Amino acid sequence: MIDSDLASNLTPRKAPTREAPTHARKQISRLKYCLILVVLPLIVIPAFIALGRSDYFLHHGASVWVQANDQVFDARDRDCEVLVYGDSTAMTGIDPQRVEEQTGLRTCNIAVTNAVMAVTGNLTLDAFLAHNHRPQVLLIQLAPDGFQPESTIWHKTIYAEGLLELLRHGRPGEARRVLLTHPAEAMSFAGYAAGFTAWFGIKEAWFHATHLRPEEDTVVVQNGFFTPPAPAQTHCDAATFRVASGTPDQIGFARSLVKSFRSTYADRVGTVLVNVAPIPDCDDNLAAYTAGLNGITSNQLRPMPVGYFNNCCHYTARGSAIVSTLVAQEVNSATGNSLRVGQTVAPTRQIASLRRVRLRVRR
Repeated sequence: MIDSDLASNLTPRKAPTREAPTHARKQISRLKYCLILVVLPLIVIPAFIALGRSDYFLHHGASVWVQANDQVFDARDRDCEVLVYGDSTAMTGIDPQRVEEQTGLRTCNIAVTNAVMAVTGNLTLDAFLAHNHRPQVLLIQLAPDGFQPESTIWHKTIYAEGLLELLRHGRPGEARRVLLTHPAEAMSFAGYAAGFTAWFGIKEAWFHATHLRPEEDTVVVQNGFFTPPAPAQTHCDAATFRVASGTPDQIGFARSLVKSFRSTYADRVGTVLVNVAPIPDCDDNLAAYTAGLNGITSNQLRPMPVGYFNNCCHYTARGSAIVSTLVAQEVNSATGNSLRVGQTVAPTRQIASLRRVRLRVRR
């Protein structure tokens, strides 16, 4: 008996085997995984949207020109005799200092990007007029495609900048409606806020290590105007879409848009001018835009050499000098002013002369 008991104690015992997961346990694990996939975005996306509308993101993620756009809402009691509004063609094309020098009228530029206008309409302009002095002239400048019916449809652009302004300064109910009716853009805005906040941190770490700033951080916005840090274009890219030449729908939409601007702001400013921005002379849609806007806008669509543009429809410093001079001439004509003594302004017809000189140099 003793030997058998000793033998049994010395015999190695098998480790208890772990019971294989049952089918029910597998189902619970799958359910938990699916719940995480559903619940996590419902938490993360609203959190990043809240980040995007915060003051922290405005100064630790948003670009300098987005910050400049947002500062317009803080303006109070500014006395702007000429007020410039519109899309990015006005932001990069109309230098308020140059206009002021050539008209003698205090000039302010509160233009925004087309993404902001697509989402918020004229929220920026309305806010400025509500809290500042009445201007003598309101000049609104849009790119030619801003007068097309398609400009009111959300597609093929980035709306993060517009959503930022709507969330920060629009009515809460309107902001919620836009987010709920545009879920893809709402998720993109959350990614925009998260991504650019992270990018800001990376840039700051890089600056502290190298004392070098990315080129876009060197942009200086002065009174709403800036020149993009990009080289001049050397050629026109093929048009992504062809504009029908002067169709009734296109002409009707353009007339209605211009009439709406004039009727909405006629009692809030002295004179309303609605301009179409100059575009490159090699633009495939130049003839169609010209036919569709002839006699509708306050100015005529003017072609300019492609070397005065960068980033498609934005202007170089030389290009903005010409556009600003054209605007100054238009303002002087509308107000009955004459150019200040000592100012030398190239006649409008010399734009073609500049183009011919530039072509000879290239040859």
